[in-house]
Amino acid sequence: MRLEEASAAIREAFPEAWVDLAVAITEFGGAAVLMIVLAVLYWLTRRREAALVVSYAVAGVGFILVLKTLIGLPRPPEDVYLIAYDGDPYGFPSGHAFAASLVYGGLLLAFDRYRDPVAIAATGVVIALVSLSRVVLGLHYLGDVIVGALVGLGFLLAVHAVVDGEPRRGFALGAVLGVPAVLVTGGDPDALVALGGSLGGVLASTRLGSLPDLRSRLEGGVLVAVGGTAIGAGVALESIVGSLLSNLLAPAAIVAVNAALFVAILLAPAAVGRLAIGPLDASR
Repeated sequence: MRLEEASAAIREAFPEAWVDLAVAITEFGGAAVLMIVLAVLYWLTRRREAALVVSYAVAGVGFILVLKTLIGLPRPPEDVYLIAYDGDPYGFPSGHAFAASLVYGGLLLAFDRYRDPVAIAATGVVIALVSLSRVVLGLHYLGDVIVGALVGLGFLLAVHAVVDGEPRRGFALGAVLGVPAVLVTGGDPDALVALGGSLGGVLASTRLGSLPDLRSRLEGGVLVAVGGTAIGAGVALESIVGSLLSNLLAPAAIVAVNAALFVAILLAPAAVGRLAIGPLDASR
């Protein structure tokens, strides 16, 4: 089922000199890059649609963590890893393949690009590359990533139908899935982030309809700078909180920090919109 022989053939065929390329590609299915991509799209493009995909992403984290933990199938042996890895021990299904399928596929649906063959092909290539990079790096078997991508697509279609274009519903679903994820995984950091982000999203999404439109490229640049600073501060604060507080208090604090971080990300346009930033002529 996990296609171990095919996985070994892929690893052996991949030139070790290109490992850095595989590492770069795999990050496009990781939480950090996906968060940055979605945040920038939210700040600079159609905010309701981007917020919808953000809600899919945080809901998906809780779902895939519970699924992986309950199935409990291990990753490949460490002697085939091409990079150091200290994350969760479960390999089936692949979380990166799931996330890539969910987020990039979600962008196709939310931004109404699912009828565009070029957009569909590009999305498929990104999902395939992220998935194969996990096999190349030795962190998953080929079967893990195939199932991960398919489960991601299935989850996307289901949540897209349930949420029905309302980001707040997506974030509420994320909170519902986040609670069992925290309990089943014993407080996995990703589960805490997803739960906190979902709660923050529920609070902030009530203001989406009243956010000001982007007025200029200059304002867009300021928004990315302010929002990026907020993300950096949130990540730093989460690390500090995790190291200073006791094991009993740290999970609740991490959830609170991430709730505040998602509120800051989603409401940053309101704060920047109050600044006197004039329009920038597109021809300049």
